[in-house]
Amino acid sequence: MSNKNPTHILKPNIKLLVTKGNDEGKVYESNRYPFIIGRDESVDFVLSKDSNISRRHAKIFTDEEGGVWIEDLKSTNGSFVDNIRIVHKTELNSGNTIILGSAWLKFIIFDPVQNEKAKKKKEAARSTFFTESKKVEAILILDQFDSSRLANKYGDDVAMKMTETLNKISLPSFNKYKSQFNKGTGDGFLVTFKKADNCLNTALEILKKVKARNLRIKGVEKIFIRISLNYGQCTIEPNGDRHGNAVNAAFRVEGLKYRDMKKTKESISSKEFPDKNRIFITEDFFNKLDEKKRKRFKHIGDFKLKGIHEFYPVYYYT
Repeated sequence: MSNKNPTHILKPNIKLLVTKGNDEGKVYESNRYPFIIGRDESVDFVLSKDSNISRRHAKIFTDEEGGVWIEDLKSTNGSFVDNIRIVHKTELNSGNTIILGSAWLKFIIFDPVQNEKAKKKKEAARSTFFTESKKVEAILILDQFDSSRLANKYGDDVAMKMTETLNKISLPSFNKYKSQFNKGTGDGFLVTFKKADNCLNTALEILKKVKARNLRIKGVEKIFIRISLNYGQCTIEPNGDRHGNAVNAAFRVEGLKYRDMKKTKESISSKEFPDKNRIFITEDFFNKLDEKKRKRFKHIGDFKLKGIHEFYPVYYYT
């Protein structure tokens, strides 16, 4: 009578369904591990239509208890689970969304034992005390301007195409300038950097790419963006997500409007106020720049930010 290896018994049947991207509708099912996802024809799950996916992008494998994990294989544009970039191997639960390049993959476990295990683990995580850490970082908020109106006017397909285009423009820049963390926010990103210079260079490169693309594009498919930069202490959750006052302020500055500005004799007019394809930075970020870089910014005014009592000085890239 043969002996079965118990680790094989625990290995679950899984499905990966591409729900967004050039390979949309493609499915991979397996109970054999590990397996590789990438663009190269030699890997197990081939996503050949997306140039933002590396040849060998990510590996999925199991542990001795039958848990399923994903690991990025030093890909160019990174791997994400539920919009959070993974730096180390990360355990997957049924229902997670994996993002590789422009492809969104729904991860599903068929094994009822594994589904129950995942459910219990999630419940335990909610009731277990965890420790947050804090780190001072440069913060970049990128958002697609007027995306909701465009979706309502031209449909979700056009809006999705523009979001995917912005992802293709942005992700290589995040990687080039060594982002510490980046997270999709629907129509944009929250990104952090160790150095303010890297954060600024990323913003400038993305804006330059967007403007260059718009010169080649006609009509509705032109992309307009707004970027804000801040520098301050971030609270880091165990899953890597960032929050805190510095992050909140960065989000507020990204969406500033002329009506939020304190009006003085020196104030610019509403016609002069830039509403799109702009980079706004806070005074805390401005103070981290050298004298040469500071000369590229103009004090546009002091603004009232929600949740912050005093007026907030904001600078504009000219």
